[in-house]
Amino acid sequence: MLQIKKGSSLISLQKQFNAYYPFLKIEFFKKIPVGQPIYKAELISQAESLKFLDSLHDDRLIDISRNRTVLEVERDFENIFGFPAHVFRKSGNVWVETTLTNDWPLSEQNEEGKQISSHFK
Repeated sequence: MLQIKKGSSLISLQKQFNAYYPFLKIEFFKKIPVGQPIYKAELISQAESLKFLDSLHDDRLIDISRNRTVLEVERDFENIFGFPAHVFRKSGNVWVETTLTNDWPLSEQNEEGKQISSHFK
């Protein structure tokens, strides 16, 4: 479980998530226009993230257990914050979108990233 407290930073949430899944990362974006790829969206800046996190009225928990899918976790983040979150998987030396595999559990995504990245050492 990720605990989201009022006044937390997105960076601290990203670090918590990455501690559970070292071959995955989560990024937060401004609204993405329908039909546009993620790379055309803007990342939420740290300053912008604080106003959203400060607007939380109470602490929240997001279930990031092994069997939850990427899509479920992304939806949880968007429901809490009101802006899109996307999980990326490490693939060698780059991070790739998990859009085509967002129905995979987090544990499977992380293992895939581990397997692919091990070939690049």
